[in-house]
Amino acid sequence: MKTRPLAVIDIGSNTIRSLIVEVLADGSYRVLDDEREVARLASGLNRRKRLSGAAIQKAVNALKRMADIIRARGVKRVSVVATSAIRNASNRRLFLDRVQAEAGLRVRVISGNEEARLAFESAAGSFELAGRSCAVADVGGGSTEVILALGNHIRGVHSLALGAVALTEAFLHSDPVKGKEFKALRAHVRRELEQSGMEQDPAPQFLIASGGTATSLAQMALARQGLSGRTVQGYEMTQAELLHLRQAILRRTLEERRSMPGLSPDRADIILGGATILYEILDHLKVNTLKVSTRGIRHALLSRLILRNGFQSKGAPVLRQRLLAADSFGRSLGFELEHGVQVQQIATALFDGLMAPLGLEPGSRDLLSAAALLHDVGYVVGYRQHHKHSYHLIAHAHLDGFTPREREIIALVARYHRRAAPRKKHPEWAKLQREDRRLVRQLSALLRIADALDRRHSRGIREIRCRVHRRRLVIELVCPRDVSVEIHGALEKARLFEEVFGREIAFRAIPTRIRALSAVPSPGSASLRPKAS
Repeated sequence: MKTRPLAVIDIGSNTIRSLIVEVLADGSYRVLDDEREVARLASGLNRRKRLSGAAIQKAVNALKRMADIIRARGVKRVSVVATSAIRNASNRRLFLDRVQAEAGLRVRVISGNEEARLAFESAAGSFELAGRSCAVADVGGGSTEVILALGNHIRGVHSLALGAVALTEAFLHSDPVKGKEFKALRAHVRRELEQSGMEQDPAPQFLIASGGTATSLAQMALARQGLSGRTVQGYEMTQAELLHLRQAILRRTLEERRSMPGLSPDRADIILGGATILYEILDHLKVNTLKVSTRGIRHALLSRLILRNGFQSKGAPVLRQRLLAADSFGRSLGFELEHGVQVQQIATALFDGLMAPLGLEPGSRDLLSAAALLHDVGYVVGYRQHHKHSYHLIAHAHLDGFTPREREIIALVARYHRRAAPRKKHPEWAKLQREDRRLVRQLSALLRIADALDRRHSRGIREIRCRVHRRRLVIELVCPRDVSVEIHGALEKARLFEEVFGREIAFRAIPTRIRALSAVPSPGSASLRPKAS
């Protein structure tokens, strides 16, 4: 089946976003264009109940540009929806007619309930929710949609008249914001939440937040850690961290907020209102952890459009999707796929064979797998210090399914696959929590050995057997050819392993003519066949 371009546009109360993709035969897609325009359609809406002429003109101009790009890309199928601002405007017909006449786009105005369900579909496609009580909040300029769920099943939908633009215009008039204005804003938000009847039993384990407010707060939090420019998909912050960030915003003037690292100047005036909405939702639901999603309702619209146009969604579990994302990232850089896959399989085979005796955390397997696959992507920049280039490329990559913390660990494990071991003088290493430093050392030790065991990039090892003794490990290598070069390299790279795990390590080659992997490895062994996630 040929690839086909599709497009979606989300006309939000603050921002208009368009997304154009090329859909592949298996239902996956490649992004061709991702545009945004801050139109502020919700500005003044609470007072006048009408869209302003200036906001309409700015939005129509933006939609004309987006429509031109969509047509230039050869898109035949496009889905365009409008949310709270258009839904609540008394003159929405004027706006919709102008968009159709001038941009050639037919807009569908969706209800608050459908908006909420789209937000949940996006979250469910990006996070592992199975069996977990959770909440999803999509904070917009004119409204906030909150979904309560158990796993992938929605238990309650709430569309609240709480928007970052609307609240800012209604309550925050001074610069800097006066204490009495902020207290009135907070009291209003709390009152709306109490009257909504929004309760969850058991309480949500976490809140997934989407929309510009959530992504801006995550970017600010990362900038405070010296990690500006990193993707924020999956970023986690506690209720206390969000409170401290909100207080930092509250203390500053508008001009000072515009200069805050990580915060886009065009959102500086409304970020306090948005941050207050999110914090009060966390407090109301008694949730301590907020997870940020960069995927909004346009991604759910896209998934629906893909299915309607005869493609099957990939439908892979989130844990599998993130390894596919790592593979896709590596391929986009033109890395040496065969070597990457071989090192990945050796590394995960070592992990599987040693997890129990060495006390490895099972959840870190995917982190090692991704780091092993991508450890050499730095070659695209140059051979010299390619391990450092790998770190920077991975740390800034958009790897769906991995949180910012996990991406940083993956990048550091790849960075330490050769030469110097982690040191305090390395700034990226110094920023890690103690437990994450320990994890990076463990996974790096395994990756160094795995990389050495494909030293000639010949993919000669077919199976690995881990023999565990009290103070010594013997790694048996089932191989059809001589691997003395690989064993020599592995012994040279074993120092970090012996330091981290306190065990000596030895390697033994077991020649074999068998080329096919056995379906069931013998006890204590691990084949190089990839393990499904």
